[in-house]
Order: sequence, then C-alpha cells, then structure tokens
Amino acid sequence: MFEDLEWNPDLVPPLKLGLHLAQILFAFIIFCLEISVFTDKDSAVVGKNGWTFGVCFLSIPAWLYLSMAPRFPRTRKLANPHVMACIDGLYTILWLSAFSTQASYNTANLCGNACGQSKAIVGLGFFVFLFFAVTTFISIYTVKYFKWNGTLPGYENIKPRAHNIDPDKAAFSMAPHDEEAYAPVGMNDQDNDHRGSLHPDEHDYDSTVAGGSHVGAYSDHGSYGRRDGRGAQENPFGHDNPFESDTEYHSHQQGGAHVYAPPSVHDDYDDDRPAHFPAADYDRVTR
Repeated sequence: MFEDLEWNPDLVPPLKLGLHLAQILFAFIIFCLEISVFTDKDSAVVGKNGWTFGVCFLSIPAWLYLSMAPRFPRTRKLANPHVMACIDGLYTILWLSAFSTQASYNTANLCGNACGQSKAIVGLGFFVFLFFAVTTFISIYTVKYFKWNGTLPGYENIKPRAHNIDPDKAAFSMAPHDEEAYAPVGMNDQDNDHRGSLHPDEHDYDSTVAGGSHVGAYSDHGSYGRRDGRGAQENPFGHDNPFESDTEYHSHQQGGAHVYAPPSVHDDYDDDRPAHFPAADYDRVTR
C-alpha cells in the first residue's frame, strides 16, 4: 500500500502541523461551550459531559509532543515514529469516546436549556476525531518512511530561522540600508593629519562680510583677529595663537588658572558617643 504511494515527504510537516492546530482550535471551542453547559441552571453535570471536558486537557501533552518534538533538531531524537503513531491512534480513540459520550448526554435530555451548545460540542468533537484519524494515517506513513530511509519525512529539511541579525542592518539602525552600506571609508593617515591640523599657519582662513571688511582672518603668520579698512588687525585674544591652551587664555581673562579640587568633607561624627533619639512624646506609642 505505502510502497505504491507517491507523496512528497516535504508535505508531511506542514500538513501534520496544520491538522494539529485545527484540533487545538476546535478543542478550545469545545472547552468554552462545555463551560456554558455546566453553568446552565437546568443542565446536569455528569460523567458523560465531564469526560468530554476532561479530554480537552488530556490532549495538551499529545499536541505538544506531536507538533513540537519532530520540528527542532535538539528534540528530534525524542520524536520516535512508532511512539507518534501510537499516540495519534490512542487519541483517535479518546476523541471518538469524547464526542460519543456527549451525544449520549444529549440523548438522555440532560442538557437543559444548553442543548444547542451541547450539540455543537458533538459536531466539533467529531471533527477532532476525524483529524486525529488523518494524523494517525500520516504517522503510519512516517513509520514506513523511517524504515526505508532512516529519517523522518520532511523534518530533516526544515531550516532553522536565523537569529544572527547584522546590527548595521537592523530596523532602527542609522546605517544606510542600501548597497553603499559597506562602502570602504577612506582611512588615509595623511588626510587625517592634514584635516585635523591645529596649526593656523598651515591654513589661511578669511571670511568676507558686507562692506569689504574681513572678520576672523588668519594672517600668514598665524595671527587671528579683525582686519579693518587699513589692513590692521586687532587680536581679541591677546596673543597670536588662538589655539593655545585654555589655561593661558583664562589666565589673561580671570587673573589665573583655577584647578578644580573636590570639597573637603568634615566628619564630626563620634563613634564612641551613644545614640540619642529625637525628642518626641514616646508615651503615645502602644504595643
């Protein structure tokens, strides 16, 4: 039977996962509807509908194992194909009994005013049973495929999602997100020395304003100041080089450099002196 079945094994993981997700969704709806049946004042809470309600919880470990174990490389060694086929077959029987007992509950007229919800539980329970029957068939195919190839069908080809995100390509990165993101940056030391030089005699700067006056001009000798109409320069700094240390400049302006020193702390606390509580009316304190 399975030898003549031509089926793409890569379809097994998504198909089986989709069926288990549908089972979980329907079971959750059954769980909610069963609570509405329990809360109805005219309906009876007996073992029949209690069993249907309990199967929803009993199926959680099976869904976790059947859906998650074969999908990840670290847990794939736990995904034994024979065990998965047995679990699918077992829960097919459990859900058959679950919707059957709910149908028997309705036949006994125990649902009161919540018979509509109880009938919906029977219909959804039948579909969960049907989905488990299909997953059981797929698990049997998985067992045969494992015997022929030694691997699970399709699960070995699942590529894990990459988590190493380039920080320069992150969503909120300030780096450009185009083909120029990794363009080489000129790191010539000579260019840096030329641009970052602080010697004004190497660069002459002259800014022209209205009326032909020149403000902020460097002379050929490195002096900086305001040039009037006669060409004379007035140096507001009091010295030729404006790039000298700030200490010297402030010494001309404030009469000398001031070095920061942390304030001294005077600790007058005496460790040998007994502790004194603040003055208060302590007689008002009660136990």
